[in-house]
Amino acid sequence: MPKLSELALYNRFPWAVPLKPAIDPDEGFYDVQPWQFPEPVLELIEQMFTEVDNFFKSTNLPFELTIFEIKEVFGYLDISSLTPHAEVTAIFLKYRELSKEFFQ
Repeated sequence: MPKLSELALYNRFPWAVPLKPAIDPDEGFYDVQPWQFPEPVLELIEQMFTEVDNFFKSTNLPFELTIFEIKEVFGYLDISSLTPHAEVTAIFLKYRELSKEFFQ
């Protein structure tokens, strides 16, 4: 099985590609950093993306989700996102908790 990568996950889940906000460089900066996660964390992210994808497919709701960045913060996965769907937010929180075992 080929090794997982950030690009491979984005190819499989194009909706997960981070949105880079348009900002004035004089007001600050925002540069999404490439992932440096080990394989087990990439597998966890793949499971999370699959769960989100299945939620939207099973409910026939409009795919209203924007991901800004996924990174490790204080020993957890931090998914910076915007969605009106509480179920998607709950999925992200679940995987945030599950991720802590990979960063200790």
